[in-house]
Amino acid sequence: MVQFTPKDVADYYDQTEAQYKMWWKFNDSKGLHYGIWTNETKSLSESILNTNRMLIKMGEIKETDRVLDAGCGVGGTSIFFAKTVGCRVTGITLSDKQTKNATAFAELQSVADKADFLVMDYTQTSFPDNSFDVIVAVESMQSAVYKSAMVKEAYRLLRPGGRLLLADTFNASNVSIDEQKHLKTMFNGWAISEAVSSEQFTTLAKEAGFNKTDHIDVTKEVRPSVWRLLAVGYFGMYGTWFYQIFVRRTSKFSREHHKTCFAQFFAYMKKQWKYELVCYKTNKS
Repeated sequence: MVQFTPKDVADYYDQTEAQYKMWWKFNDSKGLHYGIWTNETKSLSESILNTNRMLIKMGEIKETDRVLDAGCGVGGTSIFFAKTVGCRVTGITLSDKQTKNATAFAELQSVADKADFLVMDYTQTSFPDNSFDVIVAVESMQSAVYKSAMVKEAYRLLRPGGRLLLADTFNASNVSIDEQKHLKTMFNGWAISEAVSSEQFTTLAKEAGFNKTDHIDVTKEVRPSVWRLLAVGYFGMYGTWFYQIFVRRTSKFSREHHKTCFAQFFAYMKKQWKYELVCYKTNKS
């Protein structure tokens, strides 16, 4: 198993930022993740915001809640929560560049007083015990090499009755991605060492002191995003070839990114991964 370090994860996002800006339009949606599509959804940006709406409802997030966005990316979820619910949100990411982008976006959206951003590892934060009512992780949990470290830290940080919310791509089986060609290319291409199933994560969460309270499988609803990412892969493949003609030194992640787009599609068609939203609640008293 390839073990990516926190620096590798930060490098992935820094090196592929230009591609996300161009093809995933993160300046509009401020999200770097799959979108959840309904019959009424008209655009990628709207589908990405659907994820935030579903998490608010699932986690029963209210204005008085203190929220940690663990692996906040460029701040889309944090900003949406602050603007829509009015709660106070702190977003943490391994990338200094993402922190700066998120801070700038929050200022543009006039929520800088409610959403702040820090460079920090969500498996070992510097926050005191019982600091938050809600922790949300949108396609960031799988980046942890040791998922148990993530859930243990989340439990420490949450207050009694606190909720841990996940929206992520899960391994559809208990078989390691090393034994599944497309799945390995998909996750390793995102600087993810190993991907667990939702059942495996739930076991870790229960061991840490959580109870699962809600679960929604939206694998079918992300299908348009899967196809879009496949199309991006074709554009990216030709763009990478063209770029390397003129620029010899290209970063590994940006050079290989299109392969991830292909792999996620083939793995999806083989039903090797699922997209799920899950809510866990602490059993603290």
